[in-house]
Amino acid sequence: MYRLKKYLFFLFLVSCSAWSDVIPNAPHIYVEGYAEQRVKPEIIVISAYLRHTDKDASVAKSEVDRRSVELFEVVKKMGIAQEDIRATPLRIAPHNEYKNGEEINLGTRVVRSIDITLRDLSLYNELNQSLVDAGVSETLDAEVKVENPREIKKQVLFEALKNARQKAEQLAELNGKKIKDVYSISEFKTRDESVYDLIPSQEIYGQSSSELAGVSVRFRAPPPQSGLFEIGEMTASATVYVVFTIQ
Repeated sequence: MYRLKKYLFFLFLVSCSAWSDVIPNAPHIYVEGYAEQRVKPEIIVISAYLRHTDKDASVAKSEVDRRSVELFEVVKKMGIAQEDIRATPLRIAPHNEYKNGEEINLGTRVVRSIDITLRDLSLYNELNQSLVDAGVSETLDAEVKVENPREIKKQVLFEALKNARQKAEQLAELNGKKIKDVYSISEFKTRDESVYDLIPSQEIYGQSSSELAGVSVRFRAPPPQSGLFEIGEMTASATVYVVFTIQ
């Protein structure tokens, strides 16, 4: 019991020390800064999943290889560079299913995924439809991205810092005070348990057929038959937490 009390007291001292590093004893203002920026997607990564199951493993492999070659031919005709086409190694494993509690072996399943980076977004609908018409893949996923997400996040982070300072100045002015200096800046909340998660509130999200997704957007192919699929803008956002001392 004595050791437990001693350990808990040690944790209390550590937490108090960490808290004092973030929040000063002097008069201060603690604010949250937020900013977001609209961003146009620059590339689309289309992922095609090729799979085949057969009692004979060599037959399953040959079928996936054949469809892989057909997919490469379709993509090359679109003028997509070789370095923008990436195929994963074959994954070969037994394919089992359960029926009435009994495991049934259906043969060997061979799977390969191929990622196609499309830099000319105007070709998306044509490429997507060509892949569907060729019947080389049962599943197509698409993900919109930007070329340099780190630079965009840095830009929006700076805007969030500006927003934090504006808030602090307004609050100080309303109380007849002025901002003196910045005491601490963090991307993590310091007044609740999320500080221990260490997950900064930064993201880029964009258009999806169902919902907004963090960092990237995934939607099923092919595009709606009612018309061409229009790729919407993405949104980059950042949140910071700043402590200003006041005078």
